[in-house]
Amino acid sequence: MELEGASRFAKGEWEDFAGARSGEALCEAWLALLCRRSEGARAGLLLLRQDDGSYAPMARWPAELDPAMLAEVAREALTKRQGVVQRGAGGECRFAYPLLASGEVHGAVIIELAASEAARLAAMQLTHWGAGWLMDLLNRRAAADKERRLAQSEFLFDVVLAAQAEPDVHKASLAIANRLAQRFACQRVMLALEQRKSVRVIAVSHSAVFEEKATLLHAAAQAMNEAFDQRARIAFPEPPGSALLAAAMHRRYAEESGSAALCSCVLEAGGDVQAVWLLERDRSFTAEELEFLDLLAAALAPVVESRRAASESLAGHARRSLRRLANALTDGSYPALKLGGVLLAALLAAAAMIPLDYRVSAPALVEGSHQRASVAAFQGFIREAPARAGDEVREGQTLALLEDKDLQLERQRWEAEVEVARQRAREARGAADRVALRLASAQMQQANAQLQLVLENLSRARIAAPFDGVVVRGDLTQQLGSPVERGTVLFEVAPLDAWRVILKVDERDIVDVHAGRLGELVLASMPGERLAFRVKRVTPVSTPQEGRNYFRVEAEMLEGGARLRPGMEGVAKVEAGERTLLWLWTHRLVDWLALTWWEWAP
Repeated sequence: MELEGASRFAKGEWEDFAGARSGEALCEAWLALLCRRSEGARAGLLLLRQDDGSYAPMARWPAELDPAMLAEVAREALTKRQGVVQRGAGGECRFAYPLLASGEVHGAVIIELAASEAARLAAMQLTHWGAGWLMDLLNRRAAADKERRLAQSEFLFDVVLAAQAEPDVHKASLAIANRLAQRFACQRVMLALEQRKSVRVIAVSHSAVFEEKATLLHAAAQAMNEAFDQRARIAFPEPPGSALLAAAMHRRYAEESGSAALCSCVLEAGGDVQAVWLLERDRSFTAEELEFLDLLAAALAPVVESRRAASESLAGHARRSLRRLANALTDGSYPALKLGGVLLAALLAAAAMIPLDYRVSAPALVEGSHQRASVAAFQGFIREAPARAGDEVREGQTLALLEDKDLQLERQRWEAEVEVARQRAREARGAADRVALRLASAQMQQANAQLQLVLENLSRARIAAPFDGVVVRGDLTQQLGSPVERGTVLFEVAPLDAWRVILKVDERDIVDVHAGRLGELVLASMPGERLAFRVKRVTPVSTPQEGRNYFRVEAEMLEGGARLRPGMEGVAKVEAGERTLLWLWTHRLVDWLALTWWEWAP
């Protein structure tokens, strides 16, 4: 009876080992079989290397064993990469056997025995034999797993390339549905696109044409809407251990269609649900198949999105983009960006209500309120020129002297002519010759007129300052002795107590500048001071400069006259009322858009 029971027990262990469906179950069955077949075995531990390079217990015997008891001998075997035997004070024996393959340590088997030396050697031989078998089984399962993954990758590439090759989303969806139906042995596969917070069926496997209003198709759309609303994969019947999801519509559709198993997968890309597909077949979907369907959904979602974007109209694309933007603004993603958007909106709202002073800015130039030109009264030569541009002069001060030798000779000549004519007149009066008297008198008047003209020119040979001021133009120091023509402007003098400002106002702002408006001027030579002025005149003539038109605006200074000099430049701002802060920021752009629209509008 004992022999028969042991036989049944060993048979059960072998069945557990051979029928293990996972790597963990295989390791536990293998270790239990090894320990029970080793005489005097008290404990056993199987360590396997993980993906991060560490070693973790995959099986222990008995189940309540503390792995720390065998950690020391396991660490020594893994470090030395060879078998290690340790003996305890109580006579027990612990040995560790490393699992080597292709020059790498994949793990270790640790056994604790309380038996004779012969039993230890037998246990070590059994462990050596069993380790090879275990590594072979693990390698076979790894190879099978790689082959399965390779087949999945091949199918994935095939369906992606098939969908990408189609010109529009309808044909791409049909290609996906046909390949899914073939791969998973389904009677029917449907694919529906997201449309206005719902889904619409656009493809049914192996059906180029279908009736959208059919009752069965409507029930299928409701089932897919169920997955769409929950944004999760729904399998019916629900696999063991899956999350509880609402599946009433799936149950109803299964009853109407007679399908034994359903699976709805959500295709999500860019944070939006692009599509939902529904698979129907006569047997339930395995956990491995559901995992693969999730992978396919994640990979095909961007493909469906790209095909959909390529085939939709411009208006449809705009609606979808706006809907995506609205969803992004209302969902819980990117809280920092949303907070920034709220703050920006609040800032813009405040800017649209806060009034500020609006001032038109323009380059400015300081000039004298009036300028007097000093010109050459006659044709001659320059003898002296003590004044130059920038000099302050007093009224009557000599600016330049013209050469007057020729005029002096001319004066002597006409004085002589006058004396001769006067003598002739006396002789004619003594001779009572009225005709000769009248002729002599006419000659004397003519000579006197010429003499007065010469004397007037002599008085103008000295160019004098017309008033107290500053010479703003003229420098003859390098032209002494050179000839000048009559009427040539030699100097320009401006007063020091009256100034005006010339503004170059852009034509875009000229409508806001009127006579009488006040403003402030900041000069480059006095950047820390603001000088007040009043607009006096806006000229109606523009001057093109640097691709823009500028209007000349004259203004009178209200302060700062003693420190100003002609030619000073700066920036002037003319008060033009009140505007909102938002208007100040955007009016240039709004004006340009309005003008552009007027130019191109029909």
